[in-house]
Amino acid sequence: MLKDRIAAAQRITTELHEAEFAIDEAIVKLARVAATLPTARIETRMSAIVGQEAVAKVTQAVAAAGHVRQMIAEAHEALGETQKQVGLGARMFGAGLNKPPAASRNVPAPHNQNLAGDADTDAAVAVG
Repeated sequence: MLKDRIAAAQRITTELHEAEFAIDEAIVKLARVAATLPTARIETRMSAIVGQEAVAKVTQAVAAAGHVRQMIAEAHEALGETQKQVGLGARMFGAGLNKPPAASRNVPAPHNQNLAGDADTDAAVAVG
């Protein structure tokens, strides 16, 4: 039934937007930790070696969170196609925010030296 598909799409949209928001919040919090670690080291006049492993791990966590954000953005795009497949293509379930044109969501992926064997360093990344 159309009513059931609409209700399901609304639930999916709510959960998706909450997940996107939570990921962005996590990135912000991780970035704050990443900034606080070297700041605290400088303020306490410690050697740059002190806490280096922790700094490396936190910067890897920031990169990983960015990858998670990329995946959820791609899932969001895929759900747009799914919406059309189930006959709900003309309906808007979003938060009322305008999406940028698809071509403008592709930006070069940054190279993270902390991620050993990062094979996708030259790939384009969609920005959600």
